[in-house]
Formats: sequence, structure tokens, C-alpha cells
Amino acid sequence: MLDTVPPHRLMPFTDSAVRWHLPDDESSHPDAVDVTCQVLAANVTAAWATVKEQAAARRRSDPAMNRLVLNLHLEGLDAHADGCTLALYVSSPAIHDMLHARTGARFTEALSAEARLSLKVADCDSRLRWTRSIRCQWVEPKLAPIEPDWAAITARQEAIIDGRIVEADRQAASNRLLLALERRAGIRYTGAQWGQHPEGMFTLRCEPKAARRLLELGIPAMPQLAENGPTVAFTLTDQECHDFTQTVIAAAGEPR
Repeated sequence: MLDTVPPHRLMPFTDSAVRWHLPDDESSHPDAVDVTCQVLAANVTAAWATVKEQAAARRRSDPAMNRLVLNLHLEGLDAHADGCTLALYVSSPAIHDMLHARTGARFTEALSAEARLSLKVADCDSRLRWTRSIRCQWVEPKLAPIEPDWAAITARQEAIIDGRIVEADRQAASNRLLLALERRAGIRYTGAQWGQHPEGMFTLRCEPKAARRLLELGIPAMPQLAENGPTVAFTLTDQECHDFTQTVIAAAGEPR
């Protein structure tokens, strides 16, 4: 009947284990929240004890409920605007399956009625059948990644290339050159390195095919073969980056 909840898990449930997720407003003063958490903890603790006693008294007629309650440990409570979610330590996958089945629904119904609260089990997906000691608790949902505004990014890049936006960064000239090469001339680079130099030394690395294109455009730097790999490097100053950017823009014509 008992799947043995380890003794070190059997910590008493107190108000410190109630997590407040309601929105901040005038009624959510820290003192008021603390008192509310104490009341929630007291009500749920008392209700838990009552439901456990009732399950034990009906263990012959309802063994599933008694087994479920014996093998659950209440670790916390997440208070939301639509009710409270139980944070439970579950001893085994079998008990976890019971918790998410009809027996678990009857259990939360009884607990909610005794506590006079809207209590629910977390809609978790950790049905790990190959492990014991499952924590079934509410997990804060991950926000969906925000899709970048590519149109705005492209517009800003074009403005930088055309000189309508002038960045104050020390690498502004070389960054503008990289944008012009990629967006206007279709030349991609494999690496870039900035040196700490008063004239802003900047080294561009690219494939041999791209290097030939740069030489055809008249890049003001001698090609250097890389020590490792088939790449070619060109080192320019800030002024040379600025001048060569103008050459690339003039040669490319309209934006691509």
C-alpha cells in the first residue's frame, strides 16, 4: 500500500511554501499577502489531514484513494487568480498515474471542499515510468520567442550603409563595410577581427572566391593567406574601411 515517501521529504507544509502569482495592485500589499499565505497554508493543511483521515476510514471500500493519499506529500502551493495549484512529491510513476486519473480528480474535489478553495493538480507531463520520486508542480510557462522585425532591421542596415545613420561605435566604419559587402555586393566573409590600434585596424577573412571579388573592386589592402584553412585576410584602417565602402556602394548601384 505504501510506496514509501522518504522521511527527509516529509517536511511540514507552512506558509513559506505558498508562492504568490497574483498580479500586483493596491490590494497586494506585502503584509496582506503574508497573512493570506498563512491562511491558505492553514486551510490546506487542515483539509489535507481531514481527507487523509477519511481515506483511511474508507480504505476497504475505496483502497485507491487511501493508497493515493498515503503516497503523496504536499510540498507547496502556487496561488493564481483562478485558484491554487498543488506542488506534490509523488513516490512513484504508478501513484503519479493515479493522481492524473479519476482518483486524483476525486482527491482534489474532496480537498477543495474541505479547504473551501479552488485546488487543482498541475497539468504536468512528467509521466516518467523509469524513475521514482516525481515532483508534480506548476511550472511557469516559457514565453514564445519574439520574431525579430526583419523589415526594421533591414531598413536600419540600409540606412547605415547609405550614411543616413552614423553609429558612434569605434567599429562603425568596419561594421558599415561588412554590411555594404554583404547587402550591396553579395560578398560574405568568414571572420572579422578588430585590433586595438589608434587607426582602428580591422582584419577581414574570406574564402578565395570572395577575395578575388574584393581585389577586383580594388580593396586597399594586400591579401594575406591564413595560417590555417583556405581563407584570405585583408587588414584595413578605419579610413580605408570608409573609402572602400564608398567604392563598394558605387560599384553595386541600387540595394539588393
